[in-house]
Amino acid sequence: MSHHCPRYLPLISLAICCAHTVGASASDLDLKAQDEVIIDIGDAAPETGEEILIKDSSAEAIPSPGDIIIEETNPGIADEVEEPEPRVDAASAEGGGLGKLEVRIDDIWAEYSHFFSSDSEADRTVYGKVSAVANWQPVPAWEFQISGRLDGNEQDGFSDFSTVKADYGDSFVRYRGDNLRLTVGTQTVIWGRLDEIPLSDRVSTADLSRMVLDDLEDRRRANPMVRAETYVGSGKLDLVWLIDFRPAEMPDKDSIWYPINRHTGRVLGFDPQDVPPDAVKNSQISEHAPGGDGGFGARYTLNHSYADIGVTIARTRQSIPYFRSAGPGVIEAEYPRSWAYGADAAMDAAGATWRVEAIYSSDNPVTREDLTYTTTPSIAWGGGVEFNPGDGNTRVNLQLMGMKLLDSAGVIDRREIYNINGEIEIPFDRERWRAKLDFYAGLNDKDIYVNPEIAFLGWEPHEVYLALHYFDGAEQTLGGFHEDHSSINLGWRAKF
Repeated sequence: MSHHCPRYLPLISLAICCAHTVGASASDLDLKAQDEVIIDIGDAAPETGEEILIKDSSAEAIPSPGDIIIEETNPGIADEVEEPEPRVDAASAEGGGLGKLEVRIDDIWAEYSHFFSSDSEADRTVYGKVSAVANWQPVPAWEFQISGRLDGNEQDGFSDFSTVKADYGDSFVRYRGDNLRLTVGTQTVIWGRLDEIPLSDRVSTADLSRMVLDDLEDRRRANPMVRAETYVGSGKLDLVWLIDFRPAEMPDKDSIWYPINRHTGRVLGFDPQDVPPDAVKNSQISEHAPGGDGGFGARYTLNHSYADIGVTIARTRQSIPYFRSAGPGVIEAEYPRSWAYGADAAMDAAGATWRVEAIYSSDNPVTREDLTYTTTPSIAWGGGVEFNPGDGNTRVNLQLMGMKLLDSAGVIDRREIYNINGEIEIPFDRERWRAKLDFYAGLNDKDIYVNPEIAFLGWEPHEVYLALHYFDGAEQTLGGFHEDHSSINLGWRAKF
């Protein structure tokens, strides 16, 4: 999957007032897909041997925690990113009355960034993260998990700040039945088909604390929900109710990644000629989010012989705030509810994986020329191809996308956006190194984001990388808003 460039669209949705939270699931585990062979390793301890059961691929059963799933379908057209079943190693407790228990550090990350431009509000930033998880499965039908994370950010320069924040991760109670998986708690669920910009993503919470720098899984936060997964006919039905609305995780107001720059008086997505900078510089900004639930969504996916197909219907609040004028010197965030109707498909043909997705959204926030707030419908679409040139290890992913606001006469937001984006990934030296290039280019307005990266992977599970993030573009675009924030980043990360 591509990483950085397609992640651009979540910020475009903030800038252009799309009413969806853009964004395959890092915490979600797919139910059994068609045409898969399931090899069930029983609960016998290693020293007593393993019982291997070959199940009928047509059986409508949900994998139990110890199953190893070998899919015969092409992984290139998988509907969602799968989370592996919780691992149980030699340090884990197993057997007796405890079942399977695992407590571990999940992710450690440290990164230093240096900014090139003398006009940047920051000279350097430092980011750190550590996350941990405890998972207990007393019996195959039940699973309990608690996870949390600690994030630290420090920025030096014209605008200084330092923060350390604790947050919950995917923490839930899960029940697995013969044809039902029910999960209650905080979860990360990302629907959709397109790589890194799944338009049908309607139930996740965005993480904007580092804007577009991170991969999709690192640009989402867990949110409270009830989720039920089952089979209907020959497809999978996924139902989600967001029991408490969680808005996007925002950067500090002094951060260069905040969508309102009070130093320059600019608001992401608007031309300074339409929104006077002097009115922004000394304004009070409120991110206050409404109470109550975040809405509900349903997604049905079907693995057909010629393509994988998905249909999504949802009525949810967008987690990304839309900032509007609420009077002289006051800017407030809006999180409108919107109906969304989407369809997507993926297929393998001519040695490549082809993906298409389209969605209609009923209520996207916009600002009129007199700076009053309203909503309007929109449509968004995209298509992409992913292939390995010469059947080698190099991976190329290319996507063409578009968005159009409907009934948008007299608004100052971007009414149409067309872009190409993608990723080229080249492993070398026996896959101990990886070279990668992510890119985004606007077609109707100049809007450029380029992210080359070189990473050393030979010290598994550790990764050391050097990356460049370059921005440029017109005033209303994200590339233009961040044109002074190009940087070179050196980082280390370990996932366990």
